[in-house]
Amino acid sequence: MSRVSTIRVFLAAALAAIAGGCGGDEPCQVICARNAECQPDAPSEDECLSLCEDLSADEIYADALEEQADCYEDASCQSIANGGCAPDYS
Repeated sequence: MSRVSTIRVFLAAALAAIAGGCGGDEPCQVICARNAECQPDAPSEDECLSLCEDLSADEIYADALEEQADCYEDASCQSIANGGCAPDYS
């Protein structure tokens, strides 16, 4: 799997799990800042923001990103690293 594909899979999973308000910040900013803080082996914050902004153009991803950002705001780093805000595609 290419690095871009790996990043897309990671971000789609990480970003689709959000549920709630983002305190005025854009969902991608919240998600990527928390990913950088909590998962040092994740893509860089700049890579995350670029991919997240591309994904947010799709309405399905945009809704999931908002939900995930809300989850990330309240979740501990341990919870985020363990997939506590992983998306539910059902």
